[in-house]
Amino acid sequence: MLIDGSSLLGVAVPEDGPAKMIRHLKLVLGWGAKMNLTSLRDPLRIAVLHFLDSLTVFKVLPLGSGVRVIDVGSGAGFPGMVLKIADPSLDVTLLDRNPRKVVFLKHAAHRLELKGITFLNLPVEALLQEGKIPAYDVVVSRALSSDPHFLDSLYRLLRPGGGLIAMTGPGSDMEGLHLPHFTLGKTWEGGLPFTDTFRRVSLYSRTTNPL
Repeated sequence: MLIDGSSLLGVAVPEDGPAKMIRHLKLVLGWGAKMNLTSLRDPLRIAVLHFLDSLTVFKVLPLGSGVRVIDVGSGAGFPGMVLKIADPSLDVTLLDRNPRKVVFLKHAAHRLELKGITFLNLPVEALLQEGKIPAYDVVVSRALSSDPHFLDSLYRLLRPGGGLIAMTGPGSDMEGLHLPHFTLGKTWEGGLPFTDTFRRVSLYSRTTNPL
């Protein structure tokens, strides 16, 4: 399913990518008995609604770009860890405020032999308040607030020209948001393979001259 699904999305993953995703999925299921990593229990639904959904990021982010990505509210590693599996060139930071989830992320990265991942256990608001904030190329999250003031504040995590990737569903109105520090760029929308679930992925570019 992961191989066919990634092919249907038009996202080329490494030869060992599907096997690593399956190992990641099994870890999510195993740890799910001890902590709330996902409300889903059916492996097929997890494969589609978490793993293939994460791969939709590559509809707006080129594979092999080698950029610095921060996944805000990574949880069980969606989409950040899946992005790293699919594109090892990425320098990925996984941020989550829940310490138990960060323990899981570190364990999963070790088991999957993933290199080039940084883990942050703090709220994104705390990172924004730090005196020296890392300059990332891309901010991505499946758990971003729709509050325009909060979304716009994320420009501080980005280098000039960096991008904010918003992953939303059919009821969202991201296009109608006023984000002074961003301009809406590439957008992809469509159904996830094997389901009738709709997904919209939008790339907002940080502007140098906010409106």
